[in-house]
Amino acid sequence: MKKVSKKTPSKATVKKSVKKYKPLTWETVFASDQMPALPTELPRLIEIAVSQTPELLRGTVAQVVPVPLSIYPRGLRFVYTDNRTRELRMNCLLVAQEGGGKECITPPVKHIMAEIKANDTRNRQRLKEFNEKYNRTRSDDEKPQRPSDLDIRWLYSDITRPRLGQAMEDAQGAFLFLKLNELEDWDRVEGQRGRSNSFSIMKLIDDEDNDFGQDRVGAQSVNADGCLRLNWIADTTQPKLKKYFRYIHGEGPVSRITMGGIPTVEIGAPIPVFGNYDKRYDDLLRPYIENLKKATGTIVCKQAQKMADKLKAEIDEFSSKTQDRILDTLSHRALVAAFRRACLIYAANGMVWEPEIEYYCRWSMQVDLYLKYRLFANDIREATERDVEPKPGPQILLDKVVADEQGVFTFDEVVRVYTESGKKPDEKKVRNMLSQWKSRKYILQMTDDSYRKV
Repeated sequence: MKKVSKKTPSKATVKKSVKKYKPLTWETVFASDQMPALPTELPRLIEIAVSQTPELLRGTVAQVVPVPLSIYPRGLRFVYTDNRTRELRMNCLLVAQEGGGKECITPPVKHIMAEIKANDTRNRQRLKEFNEKYNRTRSDDEKPQRPSDLDIRWLYSDITRPRLGQAMEDAQGAFLFLKLNELEDWDRVEGQRGRSNSFSIMKLIDDEDNDFGQDRVGAQSVNADGCLRLNWIADTTQPKLKKYFRYIHGEGPVSRITMGGIPTVEIGAPIPVFGNYDKRYDDLLRPYIENLKKATGTIVCKQAQKMADKLKAEIDEFSSKTQDRILDTLSHRALVAAFRRACLIYAANGMVWEPEIEYYCRWSMQVDLYLKYRLFANDIREATERDVEPKPGPQILLDKVVADEQGVFTFDEVVRVYTESGKKPDEKKVRNMLSQWKSRKYILQMTDDSYRKV
């Protein structure tokens, strides 16, 4: 396990923070009817990646670009706060209220992936030549051997499971990349649709050290067995998204996805103007991509661990106020996704930390949870047999407790609020919640059954 020594960052790689960014609180995020705005202070890599994007769409691109960047490292892991390692497993699903706007991610993704795309083009040509030669040869003794270095990483959505297994073998531990024009194209990857689609691959690729493969009998059939590493991007609209996952709200795929938003352009607004994705843009990205290509091994990034602990404390404090089980459940994987993004930028910087990494990752996690909660919270409740009224966001229960002029309230009043929030009356759980509030100094206990708001 590597403990990376601090390096002096070059001016071309990392900028120095000149302002103190004030992040949004979770209360502010969920009280708003708008997604959190992209921070004004960003890591230099993200700043470069979104530099040619119109201001309105920069948040969309900023949420996506870590995914194509994550395809470059090979054999890279980071130690999470639970002392287990995490690879840079990433995805991003962009959600729009209506069609349009998704084309803003195409230029930055293509420029980031240009080297991999060029290598794929050469290897696809080599594979085509091999197949043609193989089919022309009659005798089995003269059949050519398939090249062992046909590393094709940017896959197409109509890929079959055997071909996916072969691509996994060829990549030799590196990540594969998939960009879907529509979320529904994931049916082709799974080979299933509708109720029969359990999204087994979508769930599998988020798990560390997963086991994927298939056995075939024929001499030329693909036999693959190993860990599947597949990072992906897709987009959809809100109605399509709700329909696509309507059968599996409570079964895991939703929590494994990192969501981003595509803002709606107002009627009559000017056409967004893009900058130039030219050689200068590529030259600015190049040092970061080179650092990612060299990054390998198991890395301990203390700053990323500290950031994850800080974000967990923040979301735990908010969850304690709301007692919202759906938010608490969704936050676990969202926190890991934020940690992975922090580690990716850290590696791209040549193992150098920037304060702006924390600003960016907190924003990314807030956008992710904001969209998931708005779109799926009530569906998940229904799937888990909870019948509650729709809510715009997690509600702070202590704010609903009615107290007298001195802020004093009774245990029975807390039970009333707890029950009206859609939860079953349970004295043990209510007292446990009150105990949490006391430990966090939200309330003081006056008697056995009376309390005072602080």
